[in-house]
Amino acid sequence: MSRRLVLHVGAMKSGTSYVQSRLFANKRMLLDRGILVPGMNWLSQVMAASDVLRGGEAQWAKMAGKVQAHEGTSVISMEYLGPVRPVVVRRVLASFPDHEVTVVVTARDLNRSIPAMWQETVQNGRTWTFADYLAGIEAWRPGHRDEAAEPPESGRTFWRQQNIVRFARTWGEEVGASRVVVVTVPPPGAPRELLWERFCSVLGTSPDGFAPARMGNESVGAASTLVIRRVNELLNDEGLVFPEGTELRKGVLAKQVLAARKGEEPAIGLPVAPWVADHAAHMVSALDGLGVSLVGSWDDLAPVDVPGVDPATVSSSVVADAAIAGLAGLLAEQIRVASSSASDAAVDDEGSG
Repeated sequence: MSRRLVLHVGAMKSGTSYVQSRLFANKRMLLDRGILVPGMNWLSQVMAASDVLRGGEAQWAKMAGKVQAHEGTSVISMEYLGPVRPVVVRRVLASFPDHEVTVVVTARDLNRSIPAMWQETVQNGRTWTFADYLAGIEAWRPGHRDEAAEPPESGRTFWRQQNIVRFARTWGEEVGASRVVVVTVPPPGAPRELLWERFCSVLGTSPDGFAPARMGNESVGAASTLVIRRVNELLNDEGLVFPEGTELRKGVLAKQVLAARKGEEPAIGLPVAPWVADHAAHMVSALDGLGVSLVGSWDDLAPVDVPGVDPATVSSSVVADAAIAGLAGLLAEQIRVASSSASDAAVDDEGSG
């Protein structure tokens, strides 16, 4: 049996969390079909990828060893690997000298990626307004930036994670362009299963019979994003700069409390700007010119309007409602934790009496 590694390297907000959830929810069934998903869970792959990015060995070597020991196809999915430098690409590939490596880049239309990335970066502690974020992205877009100017941090951060032409070129220079597969995220209204079907076609297995995704990377609405952004500013003033308090700030406030009320507030909207349409067309042309393989359609990357509102127009009362809901949710979580700790302490006291 041939030994093959499918290496899914992003991009961020292109269905990566959905694919990763499906993979780990179906580890056993995939293994029955000869496909190994190494690691106990998604965090195992996060730790391994973080390790190899730093030049470390322990976690990455452990995961690579599992892949090496498997006779068949293995799949690693981690978007941290998309924007890496050539030296890291070579370090990763050196771990699999006997494998045929297929690099998968999932790609979503640019206009849908922009608001998704803004709310995600805010959840990760950033404080840019949406207007500043948009201005930075436009100013620092590939092919139009002033290289002599100081890069806007928002634009630099966005394009580091979303320049899929660079991803494809960097990885393709090492594995060969034909072994870089761009899997396009279907447009709005398409069946949700379609992305999984496309990914399974790269794995070489039928998409049928698999359990649904257990979780996704939950987004939040416009008002909640504004609340989190302001919380970030206040915590920064207290010297509690992200990632301080990540579990509470992102894990509880954003992903649990505020994500649960997404349907109660307006979404972040964005009409297609002329520069977005222009860049998307050049991006597709560049990818096609590289000679990469395609699963899906280049038409899927044509930008579409994102329904919703400009966050700057959200009323203060709507933001206040989200803030109060967030405060109540955080308090509820802390009360439950305190009650559980008190109950455990009472049991320990009884046992020692």
